[in-house]
Amino acid sequence: TILVTGGAGHLGREVVRVALAAGHTVRIMSRRPRPADAPQDAEWATADLATGAGIREAVDGIDAVVHAASDPRPWRTTAVDVEGTKRLVSIARDAGVRHLLYVSIVGIDRIPYSYYQRKLIAEQIVAESGVPYSILRATQFHSFIDLLLGVAARTPFVLPIPAGFQVQSVADEDVADRILRALDQGPGGRLQDYAGPECMTVTEATVAWKAARGVHKTTLPIPLPGNTAAAFRAGLNLAPDAEFGTIRWREWLETHPPTRLH
Repeated sequence: TILVTGGAGHLGREVVRVALAAGHTVRIMSRRPRPADAPQDAEWATADLATGAGIREAVDGIDAVVHAASDPRPWRTTAVDVEGTKRLVSIARDAGVRHLLYVSIVGIDRIPYSYYQRKLIAEQIVAESGVPYSILRATQFHSFIDLLLGVAARTPFVLPIPAGFQVQSVADEDVADRILRALDQGPGGRLQDYAGPECMTVTEATVAWKAARGVHKTTLPIPLPGNTAAAFRAGLNLAPDAEFGTIRWREWLETHPPTRLH
């Protein structure tokens, strides 16, 4: 029986899909009540990492937890990613959970971005929790790049992008498959990073995105200041020594509608 925190999100939905297909019992944990389009063969637990409400009930009877819930908004990250992870692992330890897999991000130890710093703290919380664990760092998801470009395209007349940034985005489906393999293999500590099969500049990714989405605005690269932007220009978000997914950016765009916020 698998609990997926953030099970209604982009990655969470894919994890739920592959886990159900493999014959597991799956419980989705979300802050929101069960929607009408939730998988009918999955259980649903309404719980809030930021307050602790409902977490104990969500974890009850669970063998493994895929902790995919996260909130990058500055006013929510500490409450959800740090304090919420503390609450979750404490309850998981008390409940005798046999495996907690935490989904993290490549480069969080190299890029001086406050959200990444909170994710790094959450990794440490998981590692020191006493719960058998795995930590899987993945590069940015195709769906996330799609969402960011869609938001940028709302700018009048031009499509602004960060100049010099690089990406190695990966399909949510590939990451979900890797997570399920990790659950089958059992707790493994810090796992090999997982990344997309190709490195691109954001300019290259945008060319493919515009063609797939029918956007004809002029791309406007904008130099961004600061250490975080410098780290992305230096490729510190890339993972050349990772295990690679198989679905390339262009292939993913051809088979997926535009990504929307949930």
